[in-house]
Amino acid sequence: MKNTTKGYVITNWTEDQGLGVQLSYPEDLLVDLDDMMRIFYAHITGAGEAGNVVVRLEKARSNVSSYFTGMESENQFMINFIMELGEDPEIFGEAVLSEINQNIIFYLKNISQNPANRLDITNELTDYIKNSLTYLARLKNLTKEQVMAQIYNSEKGRWILEILQDQSYSKKELHNLLEEKTGKLIPNFDILLSHFVKTDLVRQDWIEGDSDISLFLLSDFIIVRRPVDKLIDDAKKGVPNPSVASKYLEIVSSYFSNYSPTEEDNLKIANHMINPDVFDYVVLFREKPYPINKVPRGPGETFDQVKTFLATLEADNIIKIIKDESNVNWIFLVTDITALKFYPEYLIENIRKAVSEDILKKESAIKHLELLEQIYKK
Repeated sequence: MKNTTKGYVITNWTEDQGLGVQLSYPEDLLVDLDDMMRIFYAHITGAGEAGNVVVRLEKARSNVSSYFTGMESENQFMINFIMELGEDPEIFGEAVLSEINQNIIFYLKNISQNPANRLDITNELTDYIKNSLTYLARLKNLTKEQVMAQIYNSEKGRWILEILQDQSYSKKELHNLLEEKTGKLIPNFDILLSHFVKTDLVRQDWIEGDSDISLFLLSDFIIVRRPVDKLIDDAKKGVPNPSVASKYLEIVSSYFSNYSPTEEDNLKIANHMINPDVFDYVVLFREKPYPINKVPRGPGETFDQVKTFLATLEADNIIKIIKDESNVNWIFLVTDITALKFYPEYLIENIRKAVSEDILKKESAIKHLELLEQIYKK
């Protein structure tokens, strides 16, 4: 494998042939079969069940996030996402990689069931992997708003937030608490933590006399839907035209009179926010509505792809297609989806209680309160 090339290597295990490469993308991604066997052994140590492993390959200077379909599956496929050495699956999010893996498996099963169409389906799979790699590259450049959605979209991220909402912890204590909650080793803890530091939710600081750095929650956030003030103000002025404007105001009023946030809905929102292709359209529609045939397209995007993104957003009540008196279909953003930060006032009482119950050292409490005061003054 070339030092900085990222891509996918799909292998298949059979009793008579052993481990063989079914497909690699890009085509110039060189595959070392000894490395592939190392990953395979990491999967089959134990029960050989379906699941994920992350393996560091020193010779190839790569990290690999690998999914194995399991020894009991009809075809024993291993889907290997080859990353740069400093990268970790948590950068991209478990849910995203899992969805890509499941889609790749769908294509692989299709190839097995339709050998006559093997070439066409393989070409479709190659295109899918190519588009997925472009998408994964974009996930490394999410805005702070999207990174908070990424935290919420990850079960481990939500647990870290929940733990730090009580009090501060040393890095080692938090790591141990998270491993207790998940019941498994978490080698990528620093990556998980980096999301909190990058979004200014958590401050890392030293307390005199401690050998380990402490982690202090200084801001909290919620994932929420909210009305789009600019569009409502424009609609009240009859923009873009009186017939659709009045329909839009009715739809928004009806939706928010019954809206109540739930974890299920928030996870749906977070999932859209961390999808750069979909969220770009949310950001675009914050400014103004568009006739459906005039919606701007991204580089290389087809009208059918745009329609797929729009259908996803409409199904989840984020946008609405409204027809005007001239039979023109307009796209309106009905609910903006966002991550809103807020000052965690509840922490002051939690810190006081933890100190009074001798759960938290006074030095940690004082440091945390000082940091919270600084943030409050800002």
